[in-house]
Amino acid sequence: MNRVTQNLLLLLLGGALLRISAFSADFANYVKPGFRPLVVAAGVVLVVLAMAGLASDRRRSRNAAREREARRVRAAEEAHLAALVGRDPVVPAYEHEHEHVAGHRVAWLLVAPLAVIFLVAPPALGSYAVRRAEPASHPPPPTLVEARSIVLKDGRVNALSMIEFANLALDSSGSLRGRTVRLTGFVVPSGRDDGWYLTRMRIGCCAADALTMQVLVKGVPAPATDTWVRVTGTWIPRKPRGTDAYAPPELTASRVERTDVPDEPYE
Repeated sequence: MNRVTQNLLLLLLGGALLRISAFSADFANYVKPGFRPLVVAAGVVLVVLAMAGLASDRRRSRNAAREREARRVRAAEEAHLAALVGRDPVVPAYEHEHEHVAGHRVAWLLVAPLAVIFLVAPPALGSYAVRRAEPASHPPPPTLVEARSIVLKDGRVNALSMIEFANLALDSSGSLRGRTVRLTGFVVPSGRDDGWYLTRMRIGCCAADALTMQVLVKGVPAPATDTWVRVTGTWIPRKPRGTDAYAPPELTASRVERTDVPDEPYE
């Protein structure tokens, strides 16, 4: 792979990063929203380096062309002088400059992953990723320090994240009891007759380390798998389990509304 090919690949990679971060919100399908400035900065750096490299290669190519032209002129002058004095001209043995075309064709296969980013916007992780997880796909119960302090109000709908709802469900004070809450997530079948899972993926760094956060929804039929919905309902208290046992909290739904995929699909 020559320097021009390397710089073009850098330019494409930088452009791909800028496309998904600076000009769209697709980056949120890969990393946490807080990483957006870093992704934009990385894209800018790659584009600048690639442009500088291409400019340097262009100058180097011009200088090489001038040097080849100068060699041809000198060779012509030497041949003319040799003819004047009756000597055979001496042809200098220049190295042939060539490129390994086949090697370059193979190198351009690296463009395929970048083309996918430009042409196809992969969706956020959904039910397929949940099913592919370990059999015990539910993470350990979250600790109370992971969520902000929440004060639930009576007589109104309290919009919560999945992690907040899970924390409150584990809270021994029973602050969820009798309160109406609203959760947003996508639908995953539970394999049970009495409910289905409202699911949200939670990431620490990027989509590769995603954990499944789920709530078992009862009282309403399950919408289509992978449909994003807002569920309004009340928590179902359960008896305490052993220290090593954990199951998703449960919710009796009073209303289920379809909704668009949020700009930040992960928690």
